[in-house]
Amino acid sequence: MEQKNHRTGLTDAQVLESRKKYGENILTPPEKEPLWKLFLEKFEDPIIRILLIAAFLSLGIAIVEHITKGVGHYSETIGIFCAIFLATGVAFWFELDANKKFDVLNQVNDDDLVMVIRNNNVCQVSKRDVVVGDTVLLEIGNEVPADGELVEAVTMQMDESCLTGEPSIDKTIDPKEFEDGVTYPSNYVLRGTKVINGHGAMVVAKVGDATEFGQVAEKSAEMVEGQTPLNRQLDSLAKFIGVVGMVLAALTFTVLFVKDIFFNESPDAPQYSLGQLGLVGAVIIGAVIALSKVWMPIVYDAFELMGKDKEIPDSIENGGWFKWLGFGVLAFVVLVAIGYAFGVNPLEPTSWVSLDTAGHILQYFMVAVTLVVVAVPEGLPMSVTLSLALSMRRMLKANNLVRKMHACETMGATTVICTDKTGTLTQNQMQVSYTNFYSLHDQKLGDNEISKMIVEHIATNSTAFLDYSDSAKAKALGNPTEGALLLWLHSNNINYLDEREGTKVVEQLPFSTERKYMATIVESNTSAQPRKIMYIKGAPE
Repeated sequence: MEQKNHRTGLTDAQVLESRKKYGENILTPPEKEPLWKLFLEKFEDPIIRILLIAAFLSLGIAIVEHITKGVGHYSETIGIFCAIFLATGVAFWFELDANKKFDVLNQVNDDDLVMVIRNNNVCQVSKRDVVVGDTVLLEIGNEVPADGELVEAVTMQMDESCLTGEPSIDKTIDPKEFEDGVTYPSNYVLRGTKVINGHGAMVVAKVGDATEFGQVAEKSAEMVEGQTPLNRQLDSLAKFIGVVGMVLAALTFTVLFVKDIFFNESPDAPQYSLGQLGLVGAVIIGAVIALSKVWMPIVYDAFELMGKDKEIPDSIENGGWFKWLGFGVLAFVVLVAIGYAFGVNPLEPTSWVSLDTAGHILQYFMVAVTLVVVAVPEGLPMSVTLSLALSMRRMLKANNLVRKMHACETMGATTVICTDKTGTLTQNQMQVSYTNFYSLHDQKLGDNEISKMIVEHIATNSTAFLDYSDSAKAKALGNPTEGALLLWLHSNNINYLDEREGTKVVEQLPFSTERKYMATIVESNTSAQPRKIMYIKGAPE
């Protein structure tokens, strides 16, 4: 095993120069969508879409009534639009506020502390402050802050599942033990991977977006979100309303129109010639084709509700509105040309129905549209949005932050949350209360062999460090228990680094849950005759 050497690390000037040259150790966040686009996304809700159609149809009816009768009823139209903008506005505001809080949480992740060697001292810096050339100390449980080459590795194993899928891979600095065919060199560690066994030190080679993790994050920045149960239920409800409303509207218009042609014996009943019916049919067929993007998805929804999987053709789903409008006009022109071939001249006013007859047909259409408008529950989106918004605010008070408002229904139904504690109930500043070393007179360290062996044991058989940045008080870094022992040496005016680097380490076994102890084999300097001694800490079985 290679002997450890104390490294001085970078100076403050070198840190600034490296950061200026290679940048900060942060991942560039994906480009945010503009606010207007986020607001328009609220209108993708299926119920909101149906309400929009109903609102515009209601507006059209009110305008026609105003033209024909001189009086238009716009109150229902205004009410529907108010319900739409109130529901979308509340949803937009709450989700925007939640996104701001999530951005703050993501920044906190870059402020996690890591151990580095700088200015000939072991200290802690935030992950974002790590620069190329830094010497980073790694222990069990640590997440690697950047890509770099190992300069120390003691029985080190890494979890690289986030990049390569390997849950456990050995790392070493001995070229004889390098593995062939691995994705990354055996002496190289990557940002985002975790130390699951052993400990070591690395020299940072890449930071930020230049790391492998950064490149993967850049390529996978697109977020794919599934629908919540509430979204699926509202989607099914919207499809049901759309199918039923469209079917009833079509049946109502057809029945009224057919009754007006064949079964209306009133002397004031409109009379239709064959040519007039043909031109009316051409107008209706052209309008049906032009509005294919509206009614065709409803037909496919009907198949889905009946349990038959039918996918909407791309030509309909992705086709533009102007494209289908052009198809509708083309169909109307073709049908008129066919009628002209049979003697129906569309340029003659008598070939078309009279204004009174057209008013009857328009009235039938308005009755059919009214059925669609009445079938849509205007208050449903508002009631759903308000209940979700209140749930979102209530969960926020309980320190549960939800990004998407519709996820409140799923999160609120959670009964058990399994999580691991992220801190401690105490100050996490362990100290040695008292010692009970056998053969040590008055429990005070001296210049005898027992005292030297105790100092060598504590300093060598440890992976913790002390931060001397604050001249008034040393700070323990790493394992709290091992740090407390090093602080005890410090209180006795003993520099643990001098003892640690002055001892030749033969082999070291880091602590593991399987062994339940840590052991370090050294060539002892406490005896005139050099010999190998094993220092054990823990409870060996």
